[in-house]
Amino acid sequence: MMKKFLKEHKKLVNCSREVLKALEKKIPLVALESSIISHGMPYPQSLEMAKEIEEIIRAEGAQPATLAIIDGKIQIGLDPEVLDAFAKTRKVEKVSSSNLNSTIFSKRAGGTTVAGSLRICKLASISVFVTGGIGGVHRDVSESMDISADLQAIKDSTTITVCAGPKTILDIPKTYEVLETLSIPVFSYRQKNLPAFWYRDSGLESTYRVESPEAIANIFTIAEATNSANGILFCNPIPKKFSIEQTYLEPLIASGVVELKKANITGKKLTPRLLRYLVQKTNGKTLHSNIELVKNNAILGAKVAKALGAA
Repeated sequence: MMKKFLKEHKKLVNCSREVLKALEKKIPLVALESSIISHGMPYPQSLEMAKEIEEIIRAEGAQPATLAIIDGKIQIGLDPEVLDAFAKTRKVEKVSSSNLNSTIFSKRAGGTTVAGSLRICKLASISVFVTGGIGGVHRDVSESMDISADLQAIKDSTTITVCAGPKTILDIPKTYEVLETLSIPVFSYRQKNLPAFWYRDSGLESTYRVESPEAIANIFTIAEATNSANGILFCNPIPKKFSIEQTYLEPLIASGVVELKKANITGKKLTPRLLRYLVQKTNGKTLHSNIELVKNNAILGAKVAKALGAA
């Protein structure tokens, strides 16, 4: 399916040298977003983090495929020189599912979000996507009506999204309610409750608990056989030593939301600005935890991809 897509859309898609080799050798792909590079943290830390995540996936026997928009094309996998140039680029569009087409048309550089990445995964038939945390329902939703496109994208994706749960800064109960409404199966890894990014336990019981990457691979295979139209959300709790106490973080999140609201920062600018605010207020603790949970997800995502290849 992937090779067919590349052949039919060669004017629209570029693959890295390494991804092309992996396809020939039938090494399973693990897709990665690129907005964490372009919008998640400053250069050169962003480049160092991206390289480390990719190396973790390779060490597990899978092939990383970082997704981005470059020079009017969908890029599946970034060669080292391309990754370096992308990480240094200052004016990068944050690409969701809604502005993917216009970003390609404009030939602007684009860092793909969860929603944008999942749209590409569906086009290219990539079965496993790894991210940090997903977007969802914002805490001021009654006023802003701000609900991330990530949720609908997960439903439409027919892809396994490996994450640490919804981002802590969201309204977690409302986000979970929307996941249920969209009939997105939510799995927690080796615990009964849903993790929430920096929190190992949101207090909400997940739809299902699974004990192994092989179990998720088997469930995905069953979903394909029964023509399921929905993607799967696989939530991997942050390692305990990198989790952050709710009693410490919640007051900081609340104060950040108030300050940004006063500054009239809303929409897609809200999440990155709030994350930067928390990095400052915690002396970098949230950023360090963010990086560690992505590493943890990369290991699990690679194992899932390998299990799918063996299924």
